[in-house]
Order: sequence, then structure tokens, then C-alpha cells
Amino acid sequence: MKKQETMKTCRKCGKLIGIIESGVYRKILVDAQAVEVIADPDGEMFVRIDGTKIRGKEADTGAIQLKTEWVYRPHKCGGSR
Repeated sequence: MKKQETMKTCRKCGKLIGIIESGVYRKILVDAQAVEVIADPDGEMFVRIDGTKIRGKEADTGAIQLKTEWVYRPHKCGGSR
């Protein structure tokens, strides 16, 4: 992985993924599409652009929500092409 690389395709599944740095020599692979979430302690794990993690659930697209933020879902693939 090159130093300035922020987007690439997954070697296993072929989808576009993003690379977020969360510390020195620590990189997290995320799905390229950002999702809007509401903070929820019982929700699933998401990653902010600065590398910090948040638990939340996806916001409804039709409803007006307060305190939402755009974050990325960690990339998990089955490796099937």
C-alpha cells in the first residue's frame, strides 16, 4: 500500500474501498460510500474520517434527524469475486 493512497479496489471482492489512518502505522479499510448515522451505544461500529470510531445506526433517509454525522462502514468482504 502506497503512502498517499486513500482509495483503491479490494483484492478479494473487487469493490472500491477507502483507507483511513487512525494513528501511526495504523490504517483501517472502509467502504468507499459514506453513510449518515445517529449515535447509538447499541448500534454497529463506524469509522470517522479522522480515524476515531463511533457506534450508531443508519439514519432514515425520509425523516428529519438531529445530530447525524457522515461516517464510513469498516470493509468486510467474503472474498468472492
